[in-house]
Amino acid sequence: MSIERTDGAAALQSGHSADTRQPEADATVPQPGHDATTPQPAPGAAASQPRAHASRARLVRALACMAAVALGFFLMEFPANDVLFSMDFFYVAANLGMLAALFAIVYTVGQRSRGAIAAFLAVCLLAGVANHFVIAFKGQPVVPADLFALNTAAAVSGGYSFWPDERVVACGVLFAAACIGLRLVPKAPLSRRAMAANAAMAVVLVAAFGTWINVRDIGEDFHCVVGEWNTRASYADQGTTLCFLKRVQDLSPKAPAGYSAEEAERLLAEAGTAAGAGGNGSHEGRVGEGGAPGTGRDGSQEGADKVLPTVIAIMNETFSDLSRFESLAGTAARPTHYYELAQESLAWGTAYASAFGAGTCNSEFEFLTGSSMGNFGDGVYPYVLYDLGGNENLVTYFKSLGYATRAIHPADAANWRRDRVYGQLGFDAFDDISAFEGAETLRGFTTDRETYDYVLDLVEEGTGPQFVFDVTIQNHGGYDTGLVPSDLQVTAPVDGVSFAEVDEYASCLAQSDEDLAYLVERLRALDEPVVVCFFGDHQPAFDDALAEAVYGDAAGAATLEDVQERYAVPYLVWANYDVEDNAAEGTQDEGAAARQGTQATDTSLNYLGAELVRAAGLPTTDYLAFLESLRAAVPALNLNGFMDAEGAWHAFDQKPSSEDARETQNARDLLRGYAIVQYANLFG
Repeated sequence: MSIERTDGAAALQSGHSADTRQPEADATVPQPGHDATTPQPAPGAAASQPRAHASRARLVRALACMAAVALGFFLMEFPANDVLFSMDFFYVAANLGMLAALFAIVYTVGQRSRGAIAAFLAVCLLAGVANHFVIAFKGQPVVPADLFALNTAAAVSGGYSFWPDERVVACGVLFAAACIGLRLVPKAPLSRRAMAANAAMAVVLVAAFGTWINVRDIGEDFHCVVGEWNTRASYADQGTTLCFLKRVQDLSPKAPAGYSAEEAERLLAEAGTAAGAGGNGSHEGRVGEGGAPGTGRDGSQEGADKVLPTVIAIMNETFSDLSRFESLAGTAARPTHYYELAQESLAWGTAYASAFGAGTCNSEFEFLTGSSMGNFGDGVYPYVLYDLGGNENLVTYFKSLGYATRAIHPADAANWRRDRVYGQLGFDAFDDISAFEGAETLRGFTTDRETYDYVLDLVEEGTGPQFVFDVTIQNHGGYDTGLVPSDLQVTAPVDGVSFAEVDEYASCLAQSDEDLAYLVERLRALDEPVVVCFFGDHQPAFDDALAEAVYGDAAGAATLEDVQERYAVPYLVWANYDVEDNAAEGTQDEGAAARQGTQATDTSLNYLGAELVRAAGLPTTDYLAFLESLRAAVPALNLNGFMDAEGAWHAFDQKPSSEDARETQNARDLLRGYAIVQYANLFG
């Protein structure tokens, strides 16, 4: 008997249920991998889960980015800003906005990765720590030009202590914690399309930011003023990012108001004519064949038989007289041999530099070129920023007289780009540290005496007049090395209290003072006529507490006069023979005549080259005559301001008042002409 299959059995045999309907998603039929009692999501709800997760990830990343900008601001400011928590909200917001723009660039360049956030924070921390130590070493924060001289900073950093304080440590801990926290931030999904979009956005952001910083004036838009002689206070009050970018805008030399090549030539010609220099801006007609002086300024031949002396210019590292400050009066901080020698010098006194604690290159720039950093502003180092070829300077002047020219500096030739700049200025040769192998050192630096012996050998072996520029390094900071031998140590107590740093500096200074006396005695014994121009490049910088003890009110920058005290260095011009006529007949005004002899005179390093030429009785040029005429009305000027004929200091940005004397108004007019002449000489 045959058994017929039912419809259900047939269906089962074919793999389908008799009821072809599928169970609903929320039915109680158990699903694979789920408990029979757990309701299962509907298909639409399941699709929304990845979207919700992606939205949460984007939100977390956005919050992390905002937190990174705020933390970056703190890491940059806290290590060196004593007034961070009282900063005006306007400047806080301006700095955060600037940092946000820079962060967006870093973030997109880094493909929106967690590593890009960490890199941004690392740069902010590095900037803050760098400001902390640079302020400790030289009293001012990092400026853009410092980035061009990192190799120089590294080369001379051995004498400084880099021990972090509690604020630096705290920032380091915060940075480490932030990097750990970044592990909780979801990674941004990356595809080829997303990577291309990020790269394109980075290019757009860089172009936009670059265009903005070139067409907008941060000073005007954000009321940002970076003080020339108190940059640190400007950074603290207005924020590092804003002030740093303001300084970036100031790096490019801008032609002064009223500039034209014709106006510069007119000013030079007037000065040359007034001085009897010929008014043609050249040496032609004033320098005879073979380098000997020819036709005199009055048209005579009286200068034809004059002998050209060898000229030695010595810029002595950190040579200064700290005994001018009340706290160190009467101590070993006074260079006694210098003052003894000054009494028999052709000219001597106080020169005002534009550098303090560091920035040696700017002091030699002012001396060699006759230019003033007052026409550039703070944070500019011409040696590392500009091509200085083709301008008139002391080197080209002496070469035009037939002199051999040589520069000496017992350090790495690349420091401050001297290996390039000295050639641009016209030096025939440059002897760096390689010429002093095996030389005697003090605290690891080649001694002054070693460089003087080297110069003396050049003078004795030379066959004609030479111009030698010796930049010493013996007294370079810092002053906590403890490496001064016991037999060379002196003490210079500050208000009766001994400080190791001040004593070490005073010990180095005393040795430099002894070496200066040694050089002069050696030169006295020579038959060859020699003129020496000696000056310091800047004063030493100490940490804040010690600076307050040494400089008193000057450390707090109470007035411009107080500030200028910290920029004062000694200078002198001395000869080993009788210089019968320090300047040609009929060219000295009363101011120039008063500067002869043993009367101490205030000046500045930009004038010192012209003073050297005048004191040595050498022929002049229109440019040197212009500097001399300017000096009669503006006896000294530097980065911080200018001195009027009455001896009062004025800031460049100080608006003239009705109470200003006529001489002060005249000085400002002359300084505008000086800016034109300087720009034409360097860049025109």
